Amino acid sequence: MSGGVSSSPSNTEAPFNSARFPRVTLFDNVRLQHMLLTEHLGVDRIKLVAGWSMGGCQAFQWGVQYPDMMEAIAPMCCSARTANYNKAFLLALRRALQLDPVFAEGFYTRPPLAGIKAFAAIYAGWGFSEPFFRTEAYRQFGAATPEEFVLNFWEHAFIHSDANDLLTLLRTWDDGDVSDNPAFGGDFVAALKSIKARTVIMPGEHDRYFPPADSEFEASNIPNAVCRVIPSIWGHMTVWNPGDKDFIEAGLRLALG
Repeated sequence: MSGGVSSSPSNTEAPFNSARFPRVTLFDNVRLQHMLLTEHLGVDRIKLVAGWSMGGCQAFQWGVQYPDMMEAIAPMCCSARTANYNKAFLLALRRALQLDPVFAEGFYTRPPLAGIKAFAAIYAGWGFSEPFFRTEAYRQFGAATPEEFVLNFWEHAFIHSDANDLLTLLRTWDDGDVSDNPAFGGDFVAALKSIKARTVIMPGEHDRYFPPADSEFEASNIPNAVCRVIPSIWGHMTVWNPGDKDFIEAGLRLALG
């Protein structure tokens, strides 16, 4: 939800439009996906649940929420619980949007473009990595300077996004925790141990959102799990790098058995 295509603040009618849109969790999203698969498409068994970033967080959520439904999960560049350092980043993004005077507490009449541009600039320093910028790898995108890269890549990626949609996605990300439900009551390790699916976790070596240390902890507590660190300077964006394709595909084949 909240990507601007499915149910989102930007396309929902009153009284749940704009800043009134309800909080949506990964648990909610996966429950609805499960309903779609089982009740409408007649799918009762899944070979592999794989995903990147928040899609990977949902792969973890699937493994905990419906442990008997899939054979394997392959979460990439993500986590089963959003870490505190990650939450500090998310707070910076929220502030960038909310402090734009045009934002008007979520009931804006025109896009808060200054806030969205600040949002994009913050993302730029986190999405890739320090080695990516140090080696000037941004030149692969036709940018001669870091500033040009921010303008051409990151602002272009976000400038047409709705601010309330972005904030709802950030809240979903911030709340991410596979143990935050009545079944586990916040016992994170117990939630990880409940995963029955064969698990291949693939963090990016220089991912600032989801560092390999978190993935290694998750793998150590999930039965039949391995952690394969993607050796890439592309940080969180490693799945976008054609040079990392073979490593990632090998991990997916491993998950498929």
